Amino acid sequence: MSEAVAQRIFSSVGRSLEQEDEIRLTSVGVDIGSSTSHLVFSRIVMEQVGNRYIVTERSVFHESEVLLTPYTDDMAIDADRLGQFIDRQYELAGLTPADIDTGALILTGVAVRRSNARAIGELFASQAGKFVSVSAGDGLETTLVAFGSGAAALSKREHLCAMNVDIGGGTSKIAVCKDGEITDLTAIDVGARIIWFDDDRRVTFTK
Repeated sequence: MSEAVAQRIFSSVGRSLEQEDEIRLTSVGVDIGSSTSHLVFSRIVMEQVGNRYIVTERSVFHESEVLLTPYTDDMAIDADRLGQFIDRQYELAGLTPADIDTGALILTGVAVRRSNARAIGELFASQAGKFVSVSAGDGLETTLVAFGSGAAALSKREHLCAMNVDIGGGTSKIAVCKDGEITDLTAIDVGARIIWFDDDRRVTFTK
């Protein structure tokens, strides 16, 4: 990797992969979901093994408050309120965006609608080179949850068929795992954010 390319990975233009055997990074993960949004700040240590780098240590040093994802009247994400929330979390973590070396931004559920995604993109546009951004559709989100929850690993370790059910704010995802792999998955448009109760405590659904 050339120095010019390597420097783009970091917040400091004086850093280069070619000159560092051990790399310490400050990372942020941003999860914008149908129902809630939050951030996690981590320290990551990467060491050179042969011609590549591997993560040898990861420690979370600050978990943000949890925000009920704000929407405008037309059901687009309220970018102003979300931006204020993100700014506050950086302040609570004792960091500024310039302190972040790398990060990941993921949008899930109804938050991946085009107008919402555009609003989120604008919040991070000035830091676009630092972030891996993913708009997780139903298939990808279901897969991430199945492996992240340990359901896939359980099915392999115990030699059984495991089902993982993830009830989100706008959608619910179901994955069936066997021998460490997902054999079937589906998603339905039912979630905690779109279930309402009427005056008689009967469940009603909204669009």
